Amino acid sequence: MMQLVKNFAGGTLTLSRRALVLSLLALVALSSIASATPLAGTVVANPGDTVFPGLVPPGTAAGMLLAFLNAPYSFLTTAGTTSGHLLSAVYKNPSGTLDFYYQVENDMTSATAIARETDTSFAGFMTFLGFRVDGSSLLGTMFLDGTVAPVTGDRSSGMGTTVGFSFNPPDGAKVLPGLTSNVLVISTDAKNFKAGNASVIDGGTQTVASFQPASGVPEPASFALLGLGLLAIGGIGRKVRVRS
Repeated sequence: MMQLVKNFAGGTLTLSRRALVLSLLALVALSSIASATPLAGTVVANPGDTVFPGLVPPGTAAGMLLAFLNAPYSFLTTAGTTSGHLLSAVYKNPSGTLDFYYQVENDMTSATAIARETDTSFAGFMTFLGFRVDGSSLLGTMFLDGTVAPVTGDRSSGMGTTVGFSFNPPDGAKVLPGLTSNVLVISTDAKNFKAGNASVIDGGTQTVASFQPASGVPEPASFALLGLGLLAIGGIGRKVRVRS
């Protein structure tokens, strides 16, 4: 087997080709870990974890907005119909990794509060959970300065496919009719994204279009969602003007 020989501190260091390859692989792995720079204030959530999401300091730069989507939801419960909007966005932070943002708006006319919001799929990626109270500062979107913070955040066991945020207990901490959650943040080590799903839950559930991390380059569907998101921004803008 070929040997690599070089001078080191006045002596001789001999490495086999296999050892050299293993060393290089270790350096690549360390480089990959170092590139996973989470958004300030977020806390790590590994598969099977339940954590308290961290507060992202107000004014923290979100990075480059890559996509935004406003998805209406409506589902029937024993108490009646609950409806509203689930906003989602993807940002590229300065390290080149992606952060996924979500916000739950519950209509004043809804029959129930919203207890939980979940997102898929994050299998194979690192996740860090947090929330923002300065949604209106996120230019290019229609996020609001919501008033309802998540109580806990969690990631499913096994592959860690699903990441969720719970707004209870107690029931009074839920996203009540007429209220809006803070902006929920999943910071990741992903560098690409594609079409995904998000859900709102309480006595019933509805799953809507959103985004998820991906390997490789964005799929055409992701660009289609971006176009829909831009249209949604215009629609919400008209709604806001009517409200004001």
